[in-house]
Amino acid sequence: MHYYLKSKNIFIGDTNEAVPAILEIKDGVIVNHLDYNTSLVGEVIDVGDQLVTPGFIDAHVHLYLSALIHLGKMKAVGGASIEEVITQAESIPEYNGWKIGIGWYASDFGQQILPTNEDLDKASKTIPICLIAGDAHTIWFNSKALEVLELTPEAIPQNIGGEAVVKDGKLTGVFLEAKAIYYLSKVLSVYKDDEEQALKNYMSYLNQMGVTAVGDVALTGESPDDIVYPELYAKVEKEATVRVSFFPAMREAVEQNRELYKKYRSKMLQMGGVKQFYDGVTSSHTAYLKEPYPMPFFEGDVGGPLLTEEKMERLTLLANKEGWPMRIHTVGDKAIALTLQNFKKAQEETPFDAPYKFNTIEHLEVMDPTDLPLTAQASLIVSVQPSHLLVGYETLDEEVGAERARHMFPFKSFLEEGATLGFGTDTPVVLDVTPFESMFNAVARQTREQLPEPCLMPEQRISIVEALKAHTSGAAKALSRLDIGTLEVGNLADFVVLDRNIVAGNPQDLLKVEVVATYVNGKCVFKK
Repeated sequence: MHYYLKSKNIFIGDTNEAVPAILEIKDGVIVNHLDYNTSLVGEVIDVGDQLVTPGFIDAHVHLYLSALIHLGKMKAVGGASIEEVITQAESIPEYNGWKIGIGWYASDFGQQILPTNEDLDKASKTIPICLIAGDAHTIWFNSKALEVLELTPEAIPQNIGGEAVVKDGKLTGVFLEAKAIYYLSKVLSVYKDDEEQALKNYMSYLNQMGVTAVGDVALTGESPDDIVYPELYAKVEKEATVRVSFFPAMREAVEQNRELYKKYRSKMLQMGGVKQFYDGVTSSHTAYLKEPYPMPFFEGDVGGPLLTEEKMERLTLLANKEGWPMRIHTVGDKAIALTLQNFKKAQEETPFDAPYKFNTIEHLEVMDPTDLPLTAQASLIVSVQPSHLLVGYETLDEEVGAERARHMFPFKSFLEEGATLGFGTDTPVVLDVTPFESMFNAVARQTREQLPEPCLMPEQRISIVEALKAHTSGAAKALSRLDIGTLEVGNLADFVVLDRNIVAGNPQDLLKVEVVATYVNGKCVFKK
């Protein structure tokens, strides 16, 4: 396949503007840049003044779970009270003997209020129900689910982290962190017969948004099943329209990951590195802070690491020694500071052997400004999810205190320090967020409904070009890839045609722009 792509507005990605140019594409690779007025012989795709950008990359997804939700067999549930969520749970359609929903947050019910299996029994006593929290760090079962899974306090594995909440010697049906994912993986087996088609359908859906590659990261760092499934992805690789770089959990026993790293190296499917979790989330006080929460669950409540500080340092150094880029979930300022220090030490001791390898620190929500200089490490990507800024923004002061809240999500400060930003969505923690909405969240610091007014931390707004790079070249580096993310000569021909030039536009254009066509390997995978 050999053709020319011509536009008055091509954002190559290595500068801050869109320029008139012609891309010569052969066998799925960009082989030449030509002057816009060059005479051409052969097939020419002329898109006029429509904008051509690199394909968008979602640096942080949970691919399997997102595909299952897109299948439509899972229902979104949420509300300000336990009763409201229970009412919604009643109407979840039964599928292969289960009712499964996602989206609720315990913090919406008030401080230190957790639901119970008996609460959820009001939705059904005969059909097992599993409700996944919106942050995917907690699950909630009814009594029938506990019965079907044969769960008792004595049956809970003690060799993985997290918590099975117990009251008066009995399970309450609520599970946190690694233990939650341990049982969630068992529940999701009800979708086994649908998973291949669900994955292909979801990839097509991503193409409609202009997404051409994703970073699929482990949902847990400790459970035996981290819900990253390269064997499944390999089954659909020939038909895949989205590149997948996956990051399984980093463990001290490295043999399995060594085999995966050797086996999956193709352009469409590759192991990009490994993943771990330093802490959890602020809503359940599992994020690790330097100073106590303003409404502590107990005296001196600063949350804590999911693994010991010593083990997290050891795993980080071990991953880099193996040559694997490491991605680490950090939400609290203490977890962020320690992770940045560990990355610095790891690269001083065993620097990467290839220029395309980058460690990645994830989320960085409660950011201590004194740690900002550590984000500028050359082999480090700061991976953030702009939509998270607007999730529950009304309760940030309550969760972490007003002083810490005003320093959260400091995108502009990261760039000013010299850090490289990579954007993602963390789907399904936030569902159906397009790259344009993510960029708008970062540029305007508002929801698409333009709330709140005034915007959150206006001094941290970034430009459209900075946001565009974060969702293309920066996100590619979070996947430890330099062969995608820009339209430079030699890169794979993944690009998107947009109906307007957002580079020269204003923030509102991000909410109006439409994807005209999406190309992967130079082939059109979506056309409006």
